[in-house]
Amino acid sequence: MIKLHIGCFDTPNDGWYNTDVTPHIVISRIPLLPTLLHAFGIIDDLRYRQHQSGIFRRVHYLNALKSFPFDADSVGAVYSSHMLYNFTQAQALWCLQEVHRVLAPGGIVRLALIDLDELVRTYDPDKPEEFLEPMYQPSVRGSKNRMKWSYNATSLSALLEQAGFRHIVRRTFKTGDCPDVERIDHRPDSLFMEGTK
Repeated sequence: MIKLHIGCFDTPNDGWYNTDVTPHIVISRIPLLPTLLHAFGIIDDLRYRQHQSGIFRRVHYLNALKSFPFDADSVGAVYSSHMLYNFTQAQALWCLQEVHRVLAPGGIVRLALIDLDELVRTYDPDKPEEFLEPMYQPSVRGSKNRMKWSYNATSLSALLEQAGFRHIVRRTFKTGDCPDVERIDHRPDSLFMEGTK
């Protein structure tokens, strides 16, 4: 069965169907376009090296706010890291309901997100900017990549339950029931949750 990685951007995983909405997917499929965009300063050195290594050619287009192009019960596992907070609560619920639809019975969804509880603990009244930066992300270009909502373990569990998942469990970095978890997790300071269909 397919293992679906939603919102991978520049971290596609071997053995997974890696998806995102980044325009780099299209750029990577037009010969010499990355070189041209780099020459004109439209993409930086890091992105150019990623194009040269073929990273974005391993990524497929998937808008997680529209119906997924997969049959019901056809996906074995779904993984998403630091994407769901870019959606409103209603959008996040719709996305997770779609994840639930495509997952096979017994399939696992694993989510990694900024932990709201940890974020609140960092608040220092003498340095409010350090708290506000991850919340409002003023340096992030494009509204699709800005944080629209935050979750702690309680609220994320409730959202997963509302989407139809059961056996919802908080996990730790590189541990859990999701396939390949020991190599696909890449942001240790995260809230990790898994749910089963």
